[in-house]
Amino acid sequence: STLAGYVEGQLIGSAPDAFYYLFVTEDNTSENPVEESYWVEAAEMADSLGVDIISTSLGYLDYDNASYTYSYADLDGQTAFMSRGADIAFTRGMLLVTAAGNDGNHEEPYINVPADAINTLAVGAVDANEQYASFSSIGPSADGRVKPDVMAQGFLATYAGVDGSISMGNGTSFAAPIMAGAVACLWQAAPSKTNAEIMQIVKQSADRYNNPNDQYGYGIPDFSTALAAALALAEAEHNPFVLYPNPTSGVVYLLTTVGDIRLYNALGQEVYKAHAVNSINIEKLPAGFYSYVILSGRTTQSGKLIKQ
Repeated sequence: STLAGYVEGQLIGSAPDAFYYLFVTEDNTSENPVEESYWVEAAEMADSLGVDIISTSLGYLDYDNASYTYSYADLDGQTAFMSRGADIAFTRGMLLVTAAGNDGNHEEPYINVPADAINTLAVGAVDANEQYASFSSIGPSADGRVKPDVMAQGFLATYAGVDGSISMGNGTSFAAPIMAGAVACLWQAAPSKTNAEIMQIVKQSADRYNNPNDQYGYGIPDFSTALAAALALAEAEHNPFVLYPNPTSGVVYLLTTVGDIRLYNALGQEVYKAHAVNSINIEKLPAGFYSYVILSGRTTQSGKLIKQ
């Protein structure tokens, strides 16, 4: 329901109009490695059905037979069968979103399998105030990669019960589908982008991208920023110099470093000039419409920029 649910006035999932297949691979009566094989089989079936995104709300570390239990050293994205299967699914063009795990309060508080997979978007949990939920599993992976990748609400997350009642629950199993739905909406808005490009755009939009840590990873994505970046990248396939976001309230980014950029107000007066930049800050300029001219090598481009 966190993905597809819709209860008027009470609940809207993060992608209620998407198309879904539901695969049950977990055996609730026991905990055995064969369940990883069930998941891989489901991923293969999903690929054959044309699925674009797999949202996984389960994870493995401890098994009934302790000889199969994973140690932290195993969480390198290359040891667990399920994690290797996730990376193969990624090479088929699917984007994998998975729960980081709920072991944050345990003696070994690390991410679960398959959240350690190299090409999966592992999602940790925060509360409604964007604060880290203490149960959310932490990183890094055993080989030193940033994990979890991003965060979403997983503490007191709203969901619908099988009887239609609205409840709240805790766990990264709620955070992952919330994130998966947002990713689906982003990818639909920029369908020419690959799974790798969409995943990177989501990471780069997060609030800790330049300073990740073991609890938050890259942080909480800003999907308005991600959308602007995705659309700018799509436009850049035909236009080498793209400014985004546009309209803007301050900082404007360029996909490539340009030689010179100049801004002119409605009177034709030059109000801003910069050299060899890939971003500009126009917070001090008054709101309004501006014309820009980009000069880079032998290429000149002009356009309009709106300051809000």
